[in-house]
Amino acid sequence: MIGFTTIRTGERVAVWNRSGEVRYVDGPRRLLLWRESVKPLELHSARPDQYLVVRYVDGRVQHAAGPAAVWLDPVVHESIETRQAMSVSAHEAVVVYRNDAGSVDRRVVEGPAVFVPQPNEWLHTFRWHGADPKSPRRKIANALEFTRVRIIPDQLYFDVEEVRTADDALLCVKLMVFFELTSLETMLAETHDPIADFVNALTADVIDFAGAREFEQFKDDTERLNQLATYPQLAARAERIGYTINKVVYRGYHASDKLQAMHDNAIEARTRLRLEAETEQQAQELADLKLERETRRASMRQKMQEDELHHQNQLKRLAHDELMRQKSAEAELERRHQEEMNGADLSRLDAMRSLGVDLTPYLIAQYRHPDRVIRIDGDSAGRVQLHETN
Repeated sequence: MIGFTTIRTGERVAVWNRSGEVRYVDGPRRLLLWRESVKPLELHSARPDQYLVVRYVDGRVQHAAGPAAVWLDPVVHESIETRQAMSVSAHEAVVVYRNDAGSVDRRVVEGPAVFVPQPNEWLHTFRWHGADPKSPRRKIANALEFTRVRIIPDQLYFDVEEVRTADDALLCVKLMVFFELTSLETMLAETHDPIADFVNALTADVIDFAGAREFEQFKDDTERLNQLATYPQLAARAERIGYTINKVVYRGYHASDKLQAMHDNAIEARTRLRLEAETEQQAQELADLKLERETRRASMRQKMQEDELHHQNQLKRLAHDELMRQKSAEAELERRHQEEMNGADLSRLDAMRSLGVDLTPYLIAQYRHPDRVIRIDGDSAGRVQLHETN
């Protein structure tokens, strides 16, 4: 059979002759076929974030990281498959196992990286406790399944249910745990589910804490649930499996409906009493303030009256002082006038005496009608008697 076929640019075909031999032809090409059969070959390619899984007819498997392109040759290839490479971010890591001549080795690939496994390699699959889809407050086994583990600080929300206090109060304690992976190798060697370890250790610590206290004492000591010292089993277990517990945050508690109702009623009663006490205290403070202000006003009025009385007394004192000063001045003037008159009389009498005038008859004649007359009598014995007549 004779025929022509055209191979376009970018195509490749396998041509078999009647002897079963094969040759490969790349386009562009115009072929004359004589008792030959043609099969177009399929080109498989991979981008930089992909890789090719090439399976050979002899059982070999080869992985070619992208960018790459391989023609599927039915003579040597069983199949070629394009797969997506795994992107590992800067805060992630994957655990890779390698089977080399019957010996299995393990290595850790940390990001950032684009990981392409080799045919004899496979990834570790982590299966940890996680939130129950039907009840997110509960943690169930194998809820989390992944191959990339985060190596940055992370957090866990967990509610420790059915915690009994010393007086048999049943509580649900809500917590939040902040943790960080410090050694991936230690974690792989010591545990298969660190979340389960955290949950168990945390539950044990909370049960020990609540079991040693009655309900009222538990409420008074809840701030201690924010301290790492309250969780020794959690800290010890985390350190043993390659983790560090950074912080535990207490998010509150929930009691049974009956106990919660009693607690709510008690809170309502305490709140009402506190409000009444605050109201009474404010009323008393207002009364004290009024009394204080009234006392202050009375004191101010008294002070004003005292100041007014003091002012009036001062004015009276000044008026009295002025009157006395005026009287003293008048007396002084009168005294000086009398002294001047007496001086004039003495000068006149001295002048008359110097002229030889007997002053006694003169003065008697001048004062003939005296206000009082005093007479002195004496006897031979030397006794003296005074006689006064008005």
